[in-house]
Amino acid sequence: MGKEEKILGTNATADKHQVFIVMFNTGMTYVYLLSVLLLARITLQASSPTSTYYVGAVVEYHPVHNEDNATATVNQNKKNYMKFLQTASENEVDIIVFPEASLMGGLGTSEHNRSPSLSAGSYIPDPKDAKVPCTDQSSNVNEVVKALSCAAKSFAMYVVVNLHEKEKCTGDKCPKDGHMLYNTNVAFDRTGTVIGRYRKWNLFGESGFNRTTKPELSYFRTDFNVTFGQFICFDILFDTPALSLVREKRITDILFSTYWFGELPYLTANEIQSAYAYVNDVNFLGSGFNSPSTGSGGSGIYAGKDGVLGRIATEKRTNAMIIANIPKIVNGRRVQPVNPNDAKIIVYSKIDIPTINGSEPVPQMAFKSDDMTAYTTKLFNPSNNTHNLTLCDREFCCNFQIHTEHREDLVKDSVKYYRYRLAVFNGVRSFGVGGTGGVEICSIISCIDDKPTSCGHRFDTNTIIVHPTTFNSIIISSDYKISRNISRFPLSLNTEMNPFNVSDFTFISNKLNATHINIKYTLTKPRKDLMTFTIYGRNFTSDGLPITTSSAAQFSPLYIMLIMLIVLGITKTYGISSM
Repeated sequence: MGKEEKILGTNATADKHQVFIVMFNTGMTYVYLLSVLLLARITLQASSPTSTYYVGAVVEYHPVHNEDNATATVNQNKKNYMKFLQTASENEVDIIVFPEASLMGGLGTSEHNRSPSLSAGSYIPDPKDAKVPCTDQSSNVNEVVKALSCAAKSFAMYVVVNLHEKEKCTGDKCPKDGHMLYNTNVAFDRTGTVIGRYRKWNLFGESGFNRTTKPELSYFRTDFNVTFGQFICFDILFDTPALSLVREKRITDILFSTYWFGELPYLTANEIQSAYAYVNDVNFLGSGFNSPSTGSGGSGIYAGKDGVLGRIATEKRTNAMIIANIPKIVNGRRVQPVNPNDAKIIVYSKIDIPTINGSEPVPQMAFKSDDMTAYTTKLFNPSNNTHNLTLCDREFCCNFQIHTEHREDLVKDSVKYYRYRLAVFNGVRSFGVGGTGGVEICSIISCIDDKPTSCGHRFDTNTIIVHPTTFNSIIISSDYKISRNISRFPLSLNTEMNPFNVSDFTFISNKLNATHINIKYTLTKPRKDLMTFTIYGRNFTSDGLPITTSSAAQFSPLYIMLIMLIVLGITKTYGISSM
């Protein structure tokens, strides 16, 4: 009752003889879970070390939010977590990931008021101690963590949750309240044991949280012979831990918890998740906090270069779960073919997960927009032809070969349609409260009119839009220095806010010499719904530097006139003659 199931394909069915009773005692914060035929369930459900796949799940959750009572918020969201876990159990899930900040209802913390986080947060045992909070009477974890440990044990499932972790401290670097406070992912195994703990390193503002002295990579091995690494949200755009896990530790399966603030045209949640999975060819389980009013949402399960298994991109508040059979990676290869039909999306009704009330606060996802003023851009004039163009920004050049078909008869003043620009950037951008970061960008992006300032925006989803331009093929290429301090992603997005399927493009790197490579990003199938097609490079060596200012501002007529006046003044003062 109350649960709508949108099935994308066949999947292992739930054992009809399994009965799980969840009792919430309002007088206590413990959650008691009674499992009938638990041993039979474990035997039937658990993937084994020799199985060719495991069953993974990610949650897209619009949580309960109560600014006045953090503890009550956590308890209400915990109850909804139990409903997700029961559904996952019925679908024989081995491992499940919940979104960043969703247990706390999105409640942030500032350095001026950490009290809510300290009251609702918990101490977390070191995974090396192999503690089971569910049964450990000496543990000082809070009762929500005990309940989650008990749930992992009762459902015999690996469970990854994000919470506010507190740790007692002393000394000069200890905050006045006597605690370090971390944005932390905790992983429980099938027995409820804490086997993983990751403290977020790349904080997105989050001034009330602390960081460890150095990054702590987090990874753990499961009983079905897969080792998982984990990181949180903004981490995905940095070398540590996102690249350290795959490069140094050779991790092939990633767990990602996020409260993402989507930004057009390059950094929507599903866009960056799918690109990271593709470039690193990892299995990627991304769980997103759902809040359209902040541009937050987007979850997915990806099989690297073998494509998407299932994803959610919604304009409205949503509670949902993606469940998929995920092929294991052994010796660099998936041991069975990827089959998107082995996945399903379960969408919960307002009755089953009662966190969505009233009318929608925004008509569509309220994405932020990248500041394009510092970019070098050129309006693309489509025609029934092939266009060969080169565009440069600060000595960084991108080559474009674009074959289009264009229906001029559809272009009228009364209709809405996207225009396109070539956009190139080599510099340092702002990540808002997240600081600054170096980027190298070669892109084709959509705009709602002919002006550069309209790029990174989109039409209302209820508007009738025509598509006069069809991109039959696109080749974007550039030469790059070989460096481990730069990571490059193939980003794409259509008008439905979904990345392109891996069958729609190629992304190939060829070594030119000892110091340089050429990267070529090719659209191989015609598209008329293109929003973004981009080689997006992150240059970590420029992180923290001042933002690159607009070249247009640097060389504006006023600026040039000022320079001329200064030169003329110097010439007149010192009697310098022209050569």
